[in-house]
Amino acid sequence: MLVAIEKEINGLDAKVGDGDAGSTFSLTGKRLLSVVTKLPLNDTGKLLLTIGRILAREAGGSSGVLLSILFTAAGNTYSKDPDLGKALLEGLQKVKNYGGAEKGDRTMIDALQPAFEALANHESLAAAAQQARAGAEHTKTVINTKFGRSSYLSEAVLRDVPDPGAEVIARVFEKIAAMNSKM
Repeated sequence: MLVAIEKEINGLDAKVGDGDAGSTFSLTGKRLLSVVTKLPLNDTGKLLLTIGRILAREAGGSSGVLLSILFTAAGNTYSKDPDLGKALLEGLQKVKNYGGAEKGDRTMIDALQPAFEALANHESLAAAAQQARAGAEHTKTVINTKFGRSSYLSEAVLRDVPDPGAEVIARVFEKIAAMNSKM
């Protein structure tokens, strides 16, 4: 899925970033696909930790580092308290602590936080996907930014263009929710 949207996300990122977000996520997707049969799919805590390690080694850019932090922290939390939504929120808090961004800053956090909050409230994957989509759509209206290349761009350039990272997160949640509804 990350591979399939590479060009479209690169196109968005070319407008508001350095044009390689799609390639970065695509390479990460390819790496995860290459090891999917070796992932501990029946142990959520170990799965989160393993994904965190893979992202630390293989994912590029700041998003790769931040997602590695997220999954590693979530895995550690989940191993102590097996509540996925709460674990993901704890991982996200670590990302916020390290990166400095908050919800509303036009980053992938705008899609991650509402989706994780839905999961922590024991809402469905479909509800989490809807929240992620709403968060990504909201980034189209955020024109005063502090993070990434978009912080140097004009209001005219940013308006109506979603943050590429938030868009990827929304699409991942939408894909997971669609797959879950077919089970």
